[in-house]
Amino acid sequence: MLGRRSSAHACAAGSEGAKSRASRRSRSRAAAGRLEAARHGFERSLITLRRAALDAVDSGDLASLAMRVCGERRLHASREGTA
Repeated sequence: MLGRRSSAHACAAGSEGAKSRASRRSRSRAAAGRLEAARHGFERSLITLRRAALDAVDSGDLASLAMRVCGERRLHASREGTA
């Protein structure tokens, strides 16, 4: 009878071990999914930041061009006024 209890206990322990492994796999898959989602979110954020940076550079180029044109016009106007 003692032998039966030991084998029953071993069987229960084995099924608990299998459940534990399945639970561990499930948690691991969930963690991998969350990591993948975070990576995609980060990549989307990075793309958004790059676009914003390029837009800032483009608008800065336009502002610089506008300031240069205005400066040249003022310089040209002042030369015409003195000439």
